[in-house]
Amino acid sequence: MRYDLDLVNQLCREIGLVVRLDNDHRIEVDLGRDAVLCVENAEREENCLIGFLGMPWHTHDNLMFADARGNYIELDYLDLLTGLKEGRILVCEREAKGRTVDIWLVHSEYNDELKYLEEGERIIVRRATVQLA
Repeated sequence: MRYDLDLVNQLCREIGLVVRLDNDHRIEVDLGRDAVLCVENAEREENCLIGFLGMPWHTHDNLMFADARGNYIELDYLDLLTGLKEGRILVCEREAKGRTVDIWLVHSEYNDELKYLEEGERIIVRRATVQLA
């Protein structure tokens, strides 16, 4: 799936997400605390992705969020951005030994992230940082 980066840029600026055009095929959205969400178009459509700078989590298409009971919601990349602004989509950070080892997105209602917590780790779930009008 190709992403309309001009539309991503425009929407982020309208809703107060801090955005930077990295180059002609990638936009970086700063969600605070060193969490930089990248929306990237690749030469091959199946390699286009949304993910966090320097982290393993990423997706290649619409995002699906599910809870432990099998309930789920699917969002396209523009709905994802508005969800970040509204607080429906949250930034989830896993820390081990005082450093961030993974960052991913969770839905405020459709999630089951705590079952993956290992001894000595902590998970921080927070809203994205937005610019105040």
